[in-house]
Amino acid sequence: MPLLGTGLRAAAYPALLWNGARLHHAAAPEDDGLVLVALAAAPPDADAADVDRAVAVGRAVAAGLPGVIGDGAVTASPTIGVVAAAACAAVAGGTDPSGLGPVLDVAAALMVVAPPVGGTAREAGLRAGHCLAAGWLAPRVLGAGLTGMPGALTHTVSTVIGRPAGGLPADPSGGAPVPARTGSHAGGLLAGLA
Repeated sequence: MPLLGTGLRAAAYPALLWNGARLHHAAAPEDDGLVLVALAAAPPDADAADVDRAVAVGRAVAAGLPGVIGDGAVTASPTIGVVAAAACAAVAGGTDPSGLGPVLDVAAALMVVAPPVGGTAREAGLRAGHCLAAGWLAPRVLGAGLTGMPGALTHTVSTVIGRPAGGLPADPSGGAPVPARTGSHAGGLLAGLA
């Protein structure tokens, strides 16, 4: 996978760490990171519409995440973006959007905790890269046979923020539409980023 801005390539995990930090530094839209996650997670024969669908699901999950944290002061701040990236990666890899619960439980275990406020721009960039890389990793962890505790997302967020957390809807994908296949292979899109 390309390391944006360098002309170099790396394996998906370190590339997503790097690229997430670069996108954060450039103030790129969050969707740009989800596109990279979907491209990294998609099988070689994936269609561009498969990537679009994965990004749409990731965006729908991201839209529900503020409701998980809720309003009010927090003890600490979890990298909740891991959850949206995990949903995106899982769907890109072939998971049905209505069956995301187990991958979201694993994603909860991959979040890191930051102070509720403050931190440097560099730290924020590293957290942004972590969200993409850990989100990409979550379905692989599940595929390797490791599972998260059912309900881990709500439990973990509650523990980190220091008060009860909300939950995502039963189908966190929001019923994202399934785009028609275009015949354009996703692998070509990723190669074009180099």
